[in-house]
Amino acid sequence: MSSPKLIVVTGATGQQGGSVIDWLLKEPAGSFTIRAVSRNPTSEASQVLTAKGIEVVKADLSSLEETTAAFKDAWGIFGLTQFYEHGYDAEQLHGKHIVEAAKANNVKHLVWSTVEGREGECKAISWTSKALIEDRIIEAGIPYTFVHIPMYYENFWTSFFAPAYDEEKGFNWTVGFLPDVPIFAFSVADLGGWVVPAFREPQKYTGVRIKTVVEYLCLRDLATQFSEVTGEKASLALELTPEQFEASRHADHPAAELMYLSWEFVARAGPNSGYRDKDQSLSINPTAKTYKEWVKDSKLVKDLVAKLKPTTVAA
Repeated sequence: MSSPKLIVVTGATGQQGGSVIDWLLKEPAGSFTIRAVSRNPTSEASQVLTAKGIEVVKADLSSLEETTAAFKDAWGIFGLTQFYEHGYDAEQLHGKHIVEAAKANNVKHLVWSTVEGREGECKAISWTSKALIEDRIIEAGIPYTFVHIPMYYENFWTSFFAPAYDEEKGFNWTVGFLPDVPIFAFSVADLGGWVVPAFREPQKYTGVRIKTVVEYLCLRDLATQFSEVTGEKASLALELTPEQFEASRHADHPAAELMYLSWEFVARAGPNSGYRDKDQSLSINPTAKTYKEWVKDSKLVKDLVAKLKPTTVAA
């Protein structure tokens, strides 16, 4: 009987890495062992992983030495860099160190979290940055799978785009995008359902881009489907016209250009564009939740609804 494959997960205390760990834990005993990389193994999130019996090691991806040590004896790596947390220069350094550490440890398979940032795709620096790291992986000759990340359902219920609430409008969203344009989306909790198969069957997924999408939802769908599931009032507080969306590129905000370019690509990447592949996605992970299913089951939604909506106290 072969030994379990050691999978090292970067970003282990975040949403993507956490999902990968959850899905690895579902695999039959003896398939995988897991090592979680954390900058702070004493953090609450790291301690939760330790309580699950997962090895948590300290490593800052800014240090090649620490990253190489964290990858020791790894069969596979889930690789993730975080532009919005660290910025472009640090993301490039982290990607470089992940690739060099994987190469130094003779890693057999690297699953990389990415988006469309190549010529003719998204021009936002947060997207093109990922493509540059893809090039490093390819040039290094490490067997890889690229998993393209959609918009999270969760983003519309957290600090990114969370709704407000008032008694007249109910739950209402203010998002600087067109209200009726499809957005490729999924629940990040399902991400491991595309990552783990690449570790389970590397011969099948080496060199493959998994163009993940579960649903195409417009902003209006987010509100109406939430209402259908919960019975709560919901709407969009902002509905941009095409002219207003174009003008948003020049808004007085440091992230205006980046957000415009990101949304502009999303608008081009609809169901018939070929950028994402729903058939491929659901053939690999047929249990991935639709938005309605996710809303129905989501503790995140339930908690935010309870927080935002005042309770009526009987006289």
